[in-house]
Amino acid sequence: MKSVGSVIQKVLMVPPTHFCVEYNINPWMGGVVDKDKAMEQWNNLKKLIEMEGVKVLTLEQVEGLPDMVFSCNAGLAYKDKIFISKFKHQQRKGEEEHFKKWFKDNGYEIIGDSNEYSFEGGGDAFFSDYQTLWCGYGERSNESVYNNISQLGINEFEIIKCQLVHPMYYHMDTCMAPYSETACLWYPPAFSIESQEKIKNKLPNSIEIDDEEAKKFICNSICIRNTIISPIGMKQVTKNKLMEQGYNVKEVDMSEFMKSGGACQCLVMKL
Repeated sequence: MKSVGSVIQKVLMVPPTHFCVEYNINPWMGGVVDKDKAMEQWNNLKKLIEMEGVKVLTLEQVEGLPDMVFSCNAGLAYKDKIFISKFKHQQRKGEEEHFKKWFKDNGYEIIGDSNEYSFEGGGDAFFSDYQTLWCGYGERSNESVYNNISQLGINEFEIIKCQLVHPMYYHMDTCMAPYSETACLWYPPAFSIESQEKIKNKLPNSIEIDDEEAKKFICNSICIRNTIISPIGMKQVTKNKLMEQGYNVKEVDMSEFMKSGGACQCLVMKL
């Protein structure tokens, strides 16, 4: 089974037209956003994705919903279905109707509409390959939601649940980034011991990153084909390990989005 990064054809992004830091719902949030710089950084990320042959679809940001730029959290896509998100914090709940309308308008079947548990989409649930779904729970997504997520494809993929235990890494995509069917970039202290063992067993070629890299959101990288698109700050030793496995690294400045606790993967929903 091929990795998601090797087969992905399209993604959804939301331009940061109204992006700012208005509230504090994670440990990273703070500072004043330079809106022009944020738009430049977003466009640079979009161009890198397009250069790898992936189509970028866009949805305009709604004023008053500053975190809508983090489209990854809108839901989890599988084939022509979307398991829609249910945000934990009131400040983000307004995003749900806009993403849901976009999915409907673009022909997706909506799953999880009646779900009563918090679930923050691709921030906590993602495929390494389309037979393996990693499901993070703890700070944002409720473990119980994963009892229903198989509705996306009955008996079509394995569900591996991972407990997040570090408050700074509130979404699983801040501490784990699969880049092949046997490997991910990951930060072990963000996971329970039991969950660490699951990752080591299922993804034996994974690369552990250190505290310094974790704080620079290196695990919020995106893999497309043989390219890892990473925030600035990946150490040379990590780059060398990736190169040994056949991957090259392209860095993009994500400083404005890190003021709100996000980076590359947070801004991109894989479709």
